[in-house]
Amino acid sequence: MLQLPTPFLGDVTALTITTPDLEVSLKYYQALGFLELYRAEWPFPWIQISDGVLLIMLRKDPKPYLALTYYVKNVEKVAKELEGKGITFATKPKPKDPVKRYLFLSPDGLNISLVGMIDGFKQPAGPGMLTMPQADYFNPEKYVNKTCGMFGELAHPVVDLDKSITFWELLGFKALSRHESPYPWAILSDGLSIVGLHQTSNFAYPAITYFAADMAAKIANLKSNGLTSFTEESNGNLNLTTPEGQHIFLYSLGMGGEAPKKQLKDLKLTILETKRLWLKELTPELHKEVLFNYPDDEVMTFLGIATPEALEVERKNCLIGYTTYRISFRRFLLVEKSSGKTIGMGGFHNWYAMHNRAELGYAMIDENAKNKGYMTEAVRAMVDYGFGQMGLQRIEAYVGSANIPSLKIVNGLGMIKEGLLRSHFYRDGVYEDSVCFGLLKSEYVAG
Repeated sequence: MLQLPTPFLGDVTALTITTPDLEVSLKYYQALGFLELYRAEWPFPWIQISDGVLLIMLRKDPKPYLALTYYVKNVEKVAKELEGKGITFATKPKPKDPVKRYLFLSPDGLNISLVGMIDGFKQPAGPGMLTMPQADYFNPEKYVNKTCGMFGELAHPVVDLDKSITFWELLGFKALSRHESPYPWAILSDGLSIVGLHQTSNFAYPAITYFAADMAAKIANLKSNGLTSFTEESNGNLNLTTPEGQHIFLYSLGMGGEAPKKQLKDLKLTILETKRLWLKELTPELHKEVLFNYPDDEVMTFLGIATPEALEVERKNCLIGYTTYRISFRRFLLVEKSSGKTIGMGGFHNWYAMHNRAELGYAMIDENAKNKGYMTEAVRAMVDYGFGQMGLQRIEAYVGSANIPSLKIVNGLGMIKEGLLRSHFYRDGVYEDSVCFGLLKSEYVAG
């Protein structure tokens, strides 16, 4: 999980949204997984709602208004500190106002308000996208809001990203990530709120954004339950418009504010060629880009992944970490020339670059492609690449003692049997031995 800053602006944060009809808006948000927490008629009619992570204050008022609101125990003290940092308030409370309220604007016009703490208001306890383990991103059962998924950000269009980041840093926010594609954007948080700053003309309004690994299913369910007032976007994403005019983005996990402009077929990959195969190399960076920046169906076809569940496992493994500061990998997709289909994969995992050694691994995905010599053909090309392009001095392989086809492959490479590792790997409830093989560059005869 990320190291988040300590909030400076307040103790509880909410989005204040005005609506001409509280009950109509409440019903809409309830269909999105929100529950009513409080309501009152003073000092104006309002209803507080939450989905367990995001807090929203619906306020009755015909004039459209959205504010990022903080409820503060010592609001005068915080306001004074902000003025000391050069923040100018658009409105300040009068001495006799029962509720102290300060309002100022971001450089791009987003309302930010400070309100004296109100008894009973508290921050929702549910883990949000920045506080839940990243491995849970692809497990919908872990989402607090089962209807929309994980609240990701208040997406805020900006003119100058650098200028906007400087402003938000004055408020105690920290830039957690920054990107230049498909346009300059960044995610910031102060430990309570999450704001996405987007230097783009694709949208011109602040939008509440949700992400989910199973967003397609969630959208289908919302539609079947009578969801209205939405715009279909590319890749199956939705842009909702609530009754009071607030926009809510529903995005499949890995998709940002707009669809990627590139296609998987346009990725710049190193390609090795054999008689019947193309071997497309995926570095750790390209592997992550493929997993998180393209539609699920394209990724599954490209990587040869058979089911959505298997894709989720692959993404989880990537988030947990295939690489560290000392271990990396090189993976190759085995693509059959005659069909263009990904039939298997292989390459080097546990690549210790500082020691110039790596472990060879491979697997055939397509059952129909087995026992045709494809893997022998591919492994030879990968080993050539390892010794020639990766600068390896040693290549290792660990093969199950009963895995006859794999034993034939490593023996065919001239790998030397170096020993037996007892109970070396666990599969289907059973511990199995591995035969350890090694091959040095000086021993290898290139194919």
